[in-house]
Amino acid sequence: MVELRTRLRRAFNWPLAVYLLAAVLVTVQKGVITGDAGIYLMFRHTFYRLISGADIYTPPSGETGFLYSPAFALLFAPFAIWPFPLGLLLWNGVNAMAVYEGLTRLLSPRAARLALAIVFLDVVRSLQNSQSNALVAGLILIAFVALERGRAVKAATAVVTGAFIKIFPVAAGAFAIFVPAGQRVRFLLWCVGIGLALAALPLLVLPPAAVAAVYKAWYGILQRDTVLQGQSVMRILSDWFGSGAPNWTIQLAGTLLLLLPVALRRDQWADGRFRQLFLCSLLVFLVIFNHQAESPSFVIATCGIAIWYVSSPSPREWWRTALLAFSVLTVAVSRLFFFPYPLYHDVMSHALDAFSCLLVWLVMQVELWTWPSSQLAEVTQRDVPAGEAGQHHG
Repeated sequence: MVELRTRLRRAFNWPLAVYLLAAVLVTVQKGVITGDAGIYLMFRHTFYRLISGADIYTPPSGETGFLYSPAFALLFAPFAIWPFPLGLLLWNGVNAMAVYEGLTRLLSPRAARLALAIVFLDVVRSLQNSQSNALVAGLILIAFVALERGRAVKAATAVVTGAFIKIFPVAAGAFAIFVPAGQRVRFLLWCVGIGLALAALPLLVLPPAAVAAVYKAWYGILQRDTVLQGQSVMRILSDWFGSGAPNWTIQLAGTLLLLLPVALRRDQWADGRFRQLFLCSLLVFLVIFNHQAESPSFVIATCGIAIWYVSSPSPREWWRTALLAFSVLTVAVSRLFFFPYPLYHDVMSHALDAFSCLLVWLVMQVELWTWPSSQLAEVTQRDVPAGEAGQHHG
């Protein structure tokens, strides 16, 4: 009997149960008790405005403005057509499961459990805001794993779907640089084909002229928001040092820092650990150099930091744990109800969360440059199948 209980405990998937329970509890909180699921309701209302032919980028007074693509407004149909609590539950479930799926596919079971624990608070915070950030993080992870395993269609679907939600997940297409040239071309062709198909989705409910007008309006929204700084490196430089540099100059510098070690270290492309470290770096980069980054966005960066930490050699150096603790404190704990509001308002609002992530990102960049002298733990056979380990170059 004792042996049976032990087997049952080992067979029970605690992380999956906890993530599903979180989706249910957040849905009960926001969809039943308070009825306040603002972003979800905005997505839902936008879907119905789109199919009715109304202007989705000029919402009624008092409603949050829609900033996403017209295609995403229609892609939200599976979550909008159900009664409010059920639709919200499905939306929260997809977001939570995207992170769970991405991390468990990428990492060994033990490492995945620790990574899921590290990002849990940020996932819950994203769910409480009904945001799409957890879904975007999961899609980037899924795209990386799919390319690692030669699944071009799945990778292209994840990249393009993410891009039609938030634009910046298109950067995950950079992972294709590591695959053989033939697979790279196949991946790009699938991206183009899927991208055109998704872009044309609004034609199912609108005439061509109206579709052209709604995409023009979306482009105008994107251009208008380029002056924002969000919780980003640009905000750090502005608030802390009085910098008046345009966003694009700082973002360009960050992009060069991100890509240079990969571009100049082709000899390391065949190493799965190197590729995984670049994934971590990209996940953090996409948030801290994003002029629209806000608190719920940081679940994407936290995923990168969690993967970086759990993949480090054991026993882990104290400074890695200190950096992880600092990032969790500033990114997740500072938003909890017991955290002093004056401290949050006077200190945290000046992008201290972006600063902690920036410190970890700089360490990642140093490790990319000094690879393999700063090696991480070996990727398991599940992470990089033996038959593929030598194919990811060229």
